[in-house]
Amino acid sequence: MNITSRQLKAFLLTARFQSFSRAADQLFITQSGMSVLVRELEAQLGFRLFERTTRKVTLTKFGSKFLPIADRSLVELEQAAANIGRSASAEKGVLTVGATPFVAADILPPALAAYSLRDPQLHVRVTDVDGSRLVEMLQSGEIDVAVTARHPETPGVRKVPIARFELMLISARDGALALAPEVRWSELAPLRLIGAPPDKAIGQLVDEQLARSGRHEPPEIICNYLETQLAMVEVGAGVAVVPSFVMPACAKRAITIHELVGPRVTGNVYWLAHRARKLPEGSEGFHHFLRQFMSTLADAAPRAAEAA
Repeated sequence: MNITSRQLKAFLLTARFQSFSRAADQLFITQSGMSVLVRELEAQLGFRLFERTTRKVTLTKFGSKFLPIADRSLVELEQAAANIGRSASAEKGVLTVGATPFVAADILPPALAAYSLRDPQLHVRVTDVDGSRLVEMLQSGEIDVAVTARHPETPGVRKVPIARFELMLISARDGALALAPEVRWSELAPLRLIGAPPDKAIGQLVDEQLARSGRHEPPEIICNYLETQLAMVEVGAGVAVVPSFVMPACAKRAITIHELVGPRVTGNVYWLAHRARKLPEGSEGFHHFLRQFMSTLADAAPRAAEAA
C-alpha cells in the first residue's frame, strides 16, 4: 500500500466540502484531478469512500470510519515534518523567531541589523503573528522561539524575561489636551482612551490598572495593533497607554510622552522556547543581545518623557 499525503488531503477536503470541485479549489487542481486522487486512494484501500450524486458527495459507512484515521495520520505527518525541518534548520544555523506585528516590524529589524555584524553565521527568520498563536506555533515546531509580553506559564515551554518595560501615556503633540509630563492613573478616567483588546497581554495589564484606579468603562476606541494605536493618537483621536519599548516609534510621530504614576506599572517581555527542542548554535548569543537591546529601549522612556 502506497498512500500519499496528497491523497489523504484530497479525501479530507472532499469530505469537508462534500464537493469535488470545491475541494479541488483548495488544492489548486482540477475537479477531474481531485476525483483521480480519491479513486486512487479507494483502489488502495479496497473500499469506496464516497457515495456520488449529481449534487454532492457523501461519506460511505467505511469512509466515515476512515475519516478520523486519515485526519490523525495527516496531522502527525505534518507535525513530524515540521519538527524535522526545525532540526535541519538548527544544524544550518537558522533561528526562526515568532513575534507580534509591532515587535516584528519596529524592534527586531534594527536588532537583527546590529547583531548580524557580531555573528554573521546565525541567520534569523522573523514570523509576524498574532500573540495568541505564538505558543501554538512554538509547540508545533513552526517557530523556534517567540518574543511576547506577559505570557502565562505553559507546560513544556521555557519562559525567560528579556526586558522590563514601564507603561506610559501618549497624546497628540498638537492636540487640545494640556497634560503634564507626569500623569496619575486616576486622571485617565475622563479622557478618551484608545486601547487594546482585553485578550492582548498589554491590554490586560492596562485594563487591570485602570480598574484599580476607578475607571471600569472600556476604551472608547479599541485597536488590535500598537501601530494603529500610535496612528490614532497622532491624529488626536484620544490618548493611549503603551509599553515604554514603543518610544522609538513615537519619536517618529507627532506624539508627546507622559510618565504614568500612582503607581508606576511595569511588565516583562519574554523569550519563549520549547524545552525539548535544540536551538541552533548562536541562538544564546542572540538571546543575550536582544535582552540588552530591548532593555535599552525600555530604559530610554523616562529620558524621552523629560525631553518632551
